[in-house]
Amino acid sequence: MSNYTFEVANPVVIAVRAKEPSDFKFEIENYQELLKSVARTGSDRIESSEFNAGGHSWVLIMYPNGNKRENGSGNVSLYLKLVNKPAGGGAVFASFKFFLFDKARETYITINDAKERRFDAAHLEWGIARALPVAAFNDERNGLLMNNSCTLGAEVYVIKNTFTVARLSLVEKETLRTFNWPVYDFSTIRSDKYSENFTIEGRSWKLRLYPKGNRTGQGKYLSLYLYLEDLADLTGGRKLYVECTLSIKDQISGNDHKQTVGFWFDFNNDNRGFDMFLPLAELNTKGYKHDDALFIDANLNEMFILQEIN
Repeated sequence: MSNYTFEVANPVVIAVRAKEPSDFKFEIENYQELLKSVARTGSDRIESSEFNAGGHSWVLIMYPNGNKRENGSGNVSLYLKLVNKPAGGGAVFASFKFFLFDKARETYITINDAKERRFDAAHLEWGIARALPVAAFNDERNGLLMNNSCTLGAEVYVIKNTFTVARLSLVEKETLRTFNWPVYDFSTIRSDKYSENFTIEGRSWKLRLYPKGNRTGQGKYLSLYLYLEDLADLTGGRKLYVECTLSIKDQISGNDHKQTVGFWFDFNNDNRGFDMFLPLAELNTKGYKHDDALFIDANLNEMFILQEIN
């Protein structure tokens, strides 16, 4: 490893090879923008789409600033997750190897801890908390993060050779990403109310409002959610990550109430929002409701599409 500017913590085994990973590659574009978006929503990890190895479905997980729960601070942490719990209290035994593509030298750095792991209902994730120092990953001399993109990979040794490539890409802004929803006759809404459908980046969306709250917010909060109507193409591991800011205008002081949420939309997950968006006590005492009307905005700040490309 004399060509690189880092050392790794024992007992991690690190090597260099020319051959790409036999099971999975995960290409991440617009890396810095993704980190900022994920951080704004309180997350600390990036997940890939599902891939198959050895007859099981897996997900590759990256903690860009370390898995602090396992003393990974200051390091890139890499983990492997078994998607489905083994039936009947069983387990899947597997060893694995992580990959980082060195774009400068067109080789792969491989990282593993040379251990066989038991994946079962109690422990579906295993990995390496201190895979690589963050400073080394960000140092362009090492070739791992260049032109704001990187490529990760994995091999799982239970396995027959399969090969899948997933790419997580920023959706470039081509349309206005703000929707304005005036809600008149607010006091007449009995249970909930949907907005009209609106189109952003070629997809149909709508908002859903619960004036007296929903689930954990019932009776104390106004609840507000964003729905994605077009789900037909979000199958087979294809997902859409959206960072959305929902707001209600303060019609008197101008101090609008805002909350931001980040969420992965897929075929089985069509909405995300807030059970406890705005306390009803504030709704009734501040300037959010005026002449029995509310003005709600939805702004889709960032969108990332995850898809298989081979």
